[in-house]
Amino acid sequence: MPIADGHLHPNAAKGLGAEAIAERFRRSGGWFMALVSLPPSSYDLDSPSLEAYSRVIDHHAKECRRVNAVKVVCLSGFHPADVDRLIDRHKLEPLQVLSLAYRVLELVELKIRTGELDGIGEVGRQHYKTSSTRALISQLILERAMEISRDLGVPVHMHLEQEGEATVYLVDLAARRLSARPQLLLFHHAEPRVAREASQRGYPSTLHGVPRLIEYAIRSLEPSFTFESDYVDDVRRPSSVSPWGMAEQLLALRGEEEKLYRINVDNVVKLYGIEPP
Repeated sequence: MPIADGHLHPNAAKGLGAEAIAERFRRSGGWFMALVSLPPSSYDLDSPSLEAYSRVIDHHAKECRRVNAVKVVCLSGFHPADVDRLIDRHKLEPLQVLSLAYRVLELVELKIRTGELDGIGEVGRQHYKTSSTRALISQLILERAMEISRDLGVPVHMHLEQEGEATVYLVDLAARRLSARPQLLLFHHAEPRVAREASQRGYPSTLHGVPRLIEYAIRSLEPSFTFESDYVDDVRRPSSVSPWGMAEQLLALRGEEEKLYRINVDNVVKLYGIEPP
């Protein structure tokens, strides 16, 4: 059974790097990974500038291109937590943050057009308490990503609050207003009630590949999602789930081969338009 990891964060500066992660994942049964860049602060580039984001995007795209062990897609974006970090730590004004985020997405769009990136990730809304101005800025960034997705036909990984029907409805409202394509807008790290509602409205999702969620999702949800490790590649801060650990959990399941194939292969092929293994 080939296993997919729907969302993880390589970082050769502080961890194993994409090549080593992919090789270890392949040996554990992996065939596909969605590689998502981290904020500049994760690379010790804690400068509130377009240059910092540009360096991160270039570094991430190079890491993606080095991977041969498994198939990958490469995504970069503007994390909603960056809105708060840039205001709190760097004392930027809210409109300065919005301007910077738009310029970062312009760069991401250019990299997609040149084939260096495959999509946008992650963007969205804070899942913690923040000010109404910051939440609105994050929503505007998300909507700009939706427009790029619509125009270029590329996926977007969305980082959102987990409030079930309300979370999905608010995304759907914006997507319909912008004529974005639901099948390209992915609810990342979705809780089951979000994943269920997203599926009913035609949106893909990824669920965190921890044992309790794997067991529940296989038993109780339609297999319209993909599992993700959300692995952050930093040897000093080990993630709770690794791609290879998640693969072991999935391969240990018995009698669910049809569902697992839909989750790990069919849904990946449908979203990213790649060849199956």
